[in-house]
Amino acid sequence: MKIAYLMYFDHDKANEIAAIVNELIKQDDHVFLMVNDAKIRDAVTMTYVQNRRVHISHKQEYAQEGDLSLVRGTLLQMKEAVEDEEDVFDWFINLPEGMLPLTSREKITALLSGQDKDYYYVDEAKSADPATLKKALRYYPYTSVVDFAQKKKFRSRNQHMAAFLNFLGFRRKLEDPLLVGSPWFMLKRSTAEVLVEHYAYASTYFKLGWYAEQYVIPMMIRRYLPDVQHVNADLRAIGPGGVWVEDQGPREITREVLEQHPEALFGGSFYHTQDKELFNEVLDRYNSGLTLKNPDQPDNPDKLNKMVDTISKQL
Repeated sequence: MKIAYLMYFDHDKANEIAAIVNELIKQDDHVFLMVNDAKIRDAVTMTYVQNRRVHISHKQEYAQEGDLSLVRGTLLQMKEAVEDEEDVFDWFINLPEGMLPLTSREKITALLSGQDKDYYYVDEAKSADPATLKKALRYYPYTSVVDFAQKKKFRSRNQHMAAFLNFLGFRRKLEDPLLVGSPWFMLKRSTAEVLVEHYAYASTYFKLGWYAEQYVIPMMIRRYLPDVQHVNADLRAIGPGGVWVEDQGPREITREVLEQHPEALFGGSFYHTQDKELFNEVLDRYNSGLTLKNPDQPDNPDKLNKMVDTISKQL
């Protein structure tokens, strides 16, 4: 089994980026990276330029939580992975900034092996809520402002302007029933291939959307694969509450929250925590029990540590 991890990083901690990438590529898996910081992106690109398991996104180099850029960039990463002629990926898993596997690759692949259903979560109650539909139909002109999702003043401007445009009658026209849920997923290849074929759906229906990532993937699957069923769970431990929260990306995770969710395969965010011991402990779990190959292979620890040092020196 081969996994394509679809990732983006919106921070300047180059060593942590390298540490995560190095763990994920030690076996057969690849990572597809969007790195917002141009300087770090260049350093990462130069460091991994000869490593075929690391793919730096250049068709779209920037993404941020809550903006169409995130879901669009993820679909473009998926497209690049599907069109890879050298490597055939069986599963596509998105890991946004600060999210890590919480268990070993062996346990993750054991769950996915032979599975004919995708994993993602749809909140049926929210999907049927008139207030949620009203919010989804509104246009939010400031969504592309840098850091709008984190800065209160940008969020406030979004809400007020969206309400004003709605009052004037400017509303989104959706042709599909609204589905809202966790933006994190594990998709099998056949599903990814169909999404890639119709990747323009996101821009067509969710320009100036508010947290489009919590709508687009399930709505695309329902539209283009109406008979395909899924496991209605995202298996993630996210933020202080441990579960997905509407209109919010991953927030700081704690050891206590992780202990409350032993079923979770992935979790985060680890970039917002000061618990470096927890970060390293979780990072080590993915390749636990791995027998290293020869020194020229990507899973050689000395070679990977040199990559981290190289990135640090370039910044």
